[in-house]
Amino acid sequence: MKNEICEKKMDAFLALDKYERIPLGVTIHFLCCKKCRTQARYLTLAERYASEPIRPTPIKDALENIPIKPVSMAKWIISGIIMILMMVASGILLNKTGNSTFAIILNLNFGLIITAYCAIFVSTNIDFFMKKSKKLLD
Repeated sequence: MKNEICEKKMDAFLALDKYERIPLGVTIHFLCCKKCRTQARYLTLAERYASEPIRPTPIKDALENIPIKPVSMAKWIISGIIMILMMVASGILLNKTGNSTFAIILNLNFGLIITAYCAIFVSTNIDFFMKKSKKLLD
């Protein structure tokens, strides 16, 4: 059953034209299925290498030598602390001014910034979260 779903999603991915938007169902499947996500990543890299001029090194060697960047949590923690400090400072300033329109605009902006921060954090560390969720399910 899972192989059939994977095959259908990969067929839908392979049927796309170059730079065409990936359908939502395929994107969600890639987020949940590491095998398909890796296969799609390799296909994208292979297509990129195939469009470049011929090199002396084979594609297989080039794919195996891709460095894996370690995740540095320090940058995320520092930026999160800075955001919290900015929210506290703006709250203090808003209490002194008493302008409710400015407070609403500022709070909406902080909400958008926090949402974007969380979305970027999760999307850049999706493999980490997938591994952790699999450990919890096992």
